[in-house]
Amino acid sequence: MKAYMSYAIFKTPDGAPYVETYLTIKGSSVKCTLQDNGLFRGIVDVQIIFRKNDSIVNFDKYELSGVDVQDTNQVRKNFLDIQRYALPAGNYELELSLKDRSGEAAALVSVVAFTIDFPEREMDFSDIEFLQSYEKSTDTTVIDKNGYQLIPYVFNFFPEWVTNLSFYAELYGSDGMLGADYLLNYYIRPYEVDKKIDRYFYRKKIKSSPVNILLKSIDISQLASGNYLLVLESRNRENQIMASKEIFFQRNNPAISFDSTNVNILDPENTFVSVITSRDTLVRFINYTFPISTQTERMYIESQLETADVASLQKYFLNFWLQRDQLHPEDMWLDYYQRVKQANYNYNTVSRLEGYQSDRGRVYLQYGQPNVISESHHEPAAYPYEIWHYYNLGNQTDVRFVFYTKELATNEFHLLHSTAKGELHNYRWQTFVYARTWEPGNIDAIVIPDTWGSNATDYYIRPR
Repeated sequence: MKAYMSYAIFKTPDGAPYVETYLTIKGSSVKCTLQDNGLFRGIVDVQIIFRKNDSIVNFDKYELSGVDVQDTNQVRKNFLDIQRYALPAGNYELELSLKDRSGEAAALVSVVAFTIDFPEREMDFSDIEFLQSYEKSTDTTVIDKNGYQLIPYVFNFFPEWVTNLSFYAELYGSDGMLGADYLLNYYIRPYEVDKKIDRYFYRKKIKSSPVNILLKSIDISQLASGNYLLVLESRNRENQIMASKEIFFQRNNPAISFDSTNVNILDPENTFVSVITSRDTLVRFINYTFPISTQTERMYIESQLETADVASLQKYFLNFWLQRDQLHPEDMWLDYYQRVKQANYNYNTVSRLEGYQSDRGRVYLQYGQPNVISESHHEPAAYPYEIWHYYNLGNQTDVRFVFYTKELATNEFHLLHSTAKGELHNYRWQTFVYARTWEPGNIDAIVIPDTWGSNATDYYIRPR
């Protein structure tokens, strides 16, 4: 079975928070059986559990039926399901279990953590919901909201054939904070670079209201492949940010390449780059930037490194740092260069992989020094592992990275799991860490048997 789920957190008109879940299942991945009406139908048993501090605070169990078909070989529509659950503020785990009623495979289980936290008497955005389509509606079904029928787009991946990014969000409390009207900014920026993309920046004056509805669509047909953030901002008349919200997404658009216009017109003369005249040094320095480069930057320079002359490499290197700091590009490079040296010293591997190329080195360079590193290299039942904890990572809080290795002598730790946006997420990471001495009978097992000296779960929950 192939299934995908996302969620968004909103508030009711009286201020009570609720979670909306969006589930889609590929129709052809569900087994159909003959029904009494002579047609074939696929049925999936769905179970959703919301836990808070190991206690179940909300629970749902239902069946999700596909469209009846005469022939199981014909194209079958995907399942689409939307549910709403009232939940008070707090930290939660959502456990989703899906079982093909006619299939023989075990139930699919997935767990995700989230937080509900709308500040009282302050302005705030809801989560951002990606949309497949929307249109005006007077119905009151679960897919209708504030006069529109909203068909969710469950994924955060936008392939080449998707040419529009549509989204829905709500802003609460602007009437009490911003006066008669306010400015709404919404824009797309690269995930790796805190800089708006001019052609995807939009501004509009909005009349304040207890709830403002934001329903927009952006043409992304010319947006290059890469990792991005869609950002919403409400600003007062002094242009101060009063509330913001962002959501991560990925774009695959191979037809659009890196725009080298800014690179070609640069003159490196009398800049810090002009003194770097060795081609080998320039290539090495540019390679050092890969952990913090965008996907289009990496693709462009990989295609140029073999043939580009010194002048072209100087222009690219200068442009790279100007894109990140227009006023002090040299200072930013020198600061980053010191961190590269530190990464190379700490994370070099026996296989001669330089530290900046390793998973730990890349994370260190991209996100900085973690607040806490919990190392456990000699647990009796586990492979050597490290858990890195960041208190704040951009707009994210309480972010974790889990690394492990099967051979401590190599010093080559691999990223196994993270809660950061855009990073590898593996809710079964513990089964890999303890695979040294334990083989789960069920591939979906997530509960690790207690063994003497096993601390991974404890370190993960309470890093120290």
